[in-house]
Amino acid sequence: MSILLCLLVVFSDSVDAVELGSGGIQITEQSPTAQVGGSLQFTLQLPGVVADDDQIIVTVHEPVVDEAEFLQSVNGQGLGGVLASRTVDLSDLEPDAWGLVAIEFPLTSTGDEAIRVARPGVYPITIEMRTASQELVGRVVTHLIRVGDEPSQRLPLALVVEIPYSLRSSDLPENSDAVSAWLNVLVDHPDIPVSVTLYPNLIDSASNEVAVEKFKGTKVRHELVRGPFIPIDEAALIDAGFNREVSTLLKMGADRLGILGTLSPSTLWVGHGIADAGQVDRRWQRGIREVIVEPSALSPVPVNAPRGPVELLGVESNVRALVIDQLSAKEEHDTAVSDAHRVLAHLATIAFTQQPKPLLVLDLSAGARGVDFARAFLRGLPHLDWVEPVSASTAITKSLLLKDGKLQQYQLRSRQRSEPEDFAGYREAQRHLTAFRSMIRDEDAAEHNELSQDLLFSLSSDSLQLDQRKLWESIVSHIRVQTSLIDIPPDESIQLTSQKASVPFSFQNRAEIPLRVELRIIGEKLTVEDFDDGESTTLVLEPGVTTHRFELRALGSGSFPVTIELHSPDGGLLVGRAQAAIRATTPTGVGLGLTIGAAVFLAVWWVVDTKRKKVLRP
Repeated sequence: MSILLCLLVVFSDSVDAVELGSGGIQITEQSPTAQVGGSLQFTLQLPGVVADDDQIIVTVHEPVVDEAEFLQSVNGQGLGGVLASRTVDLSDLEPDAWGLVAIEFPLTSTGDEAIRVARPGVYPITIEMRTASQELVGRVVTHLIRVGDEPSQRLPLALVVEIPYSLRSSDLPENSDAVSAWLNVLVDHPDIPVSVTLYPNLIDSASNEVAVEKFKGTKVRHELVRGPFIPIDEAALIDAGFNREVSTLLKMGADRLGILGTLSPSTLWVGHGIADAGQVDRRWQRGIREVIVEPSALSPVPVNAPRGPVELLGVESNVRALVIDQLSAKEEHDTAVSDAHRVLAHLATIAFTQQPKPLLVLDLSAGARGVDFARAFLRGLPHLDWVEPVSASTAITKSLLLKDGKLQQYQLRSRQRSEPEDFAGYREAQRHLTAFRSMIRDEDAAEHNELSQDLLFSLSSDSLQLDQRKLWESIVSHIRVQTSLIDIPPDESIQLTSQKASVPFSFQNRAEIPLRVELRIIGEKLTVEDFDDGESTTLVLEPGVTTHRFELRALGSGSFPVTIELHSPDGGLLVGRAQAAIRATTPTGVGLGLTIGAAVFLAVWWVVDTKRKKVLRP
């Protein structure tokens, strides 16, 4: 049931501030603004247990004169004089089965007893619930936003949002529901520009297909902030030497986001809680020149966030920045509607009372706020004629703030260091994958490519270290199993009956695809004439048994060891090793030459010696 409560003038002193406790009262619906001749409507959620003779008392106070007074009024403090008050019994409101009651306040401009909300402003309203004996059950504060003629100068407001990536899996329903909900809200408000940070791997979930297609098919003013395909600690990865991986993830992200909608400039980055000197410095190295950060990213944290573009100084960077304004905090008793309305009232207060107009940035997803808050806020924002939404990429190009004729500069906080991550397992898995890729054909690389993508995505900052290690170890184990399907000849003895001989070598490939390997035959007294470098050649082993013959040349006689090795063609992985014994029973060219030379020497020596003895004989 909806009750019309005419706002009557009550002449009384300002009410004293009392400790604010909602007592279970919540505002679930509320009209964002009101004008003379219109009405202020809201729906109350009453406590679970009420009595018919309980009362609702609604009081309207004088408008706040500045932002400081507004913030006091949020806590029920510093309220101005009472302009109007009305008391109604719950029995007259007739709550529904869920304890909801709808109340409407007409705002009239005629009559001796009518309240005249003649000038634009923000009017605090207290809503109290009391027992018949006037014992306070609960009390909440909201605000009436009285709008007027469209102003000559409006308050510029840039909106950013990060669609959450939660619970460490893009396949979980929580993630899919969040993405769809956010995209639907953004589509419902296409003319209010919002700069959106979204990890593209969330887009391809089947449960998001309808919302994604709807977003793609709607002309919107939103911009998608360029970023990696998955959430990463970019500074940590760059410092660990993963420049190529970071570049790959950034390109994947931009390519996928470009299909979804309009991309922000490549020079813009929104920190969403992770900005510090290290993160900004590393992004500056790849071309980031404008950033949007929270006040906590600055050192020291300013009492009041600068409301306009400023310069931020890192260790190696100097960037243009906007600092997100916290505005009114969410109260414990708030619904998304009452929370959003308070922020709207805060914006209206700034727009009504501050000259010149500052530039504000609001993060719709910050803190405990989410898609329901954003939905309520964006629904109410068009009613604030004094506020002009602008894109973040446009807002950040405005003139830098000056103080005493100098640019306002702030220092970024030092890098937030944590325990350094051990990437040895990642590199080992990467080495195995790279080696295996050199062993297979392009048409056989589907499984390899899938494993490589899994490995790349394991760099996500949302991944648990235990899960990372398990994946890395599983990749190494899998590649070792694949390479073990090649059988090298067992240890054996090879008989050479001549200086050079053609010797067969057989290899068995138990895989279902051809595998490419590098064969090395290593021995101090042996060369392989078929090998370009004398020690290795590349073989393609078809499934089954493959036999190759090679010309071996012995550099000596006798028995000596030879090592037979199979490697991946890139040299990164030893596939197999066996030992063989070479028995060379025929003299080599050098040995034969020495033997003949010795025989000639002995023959000459024998002839000379015989003649000498004959001469000496009497």
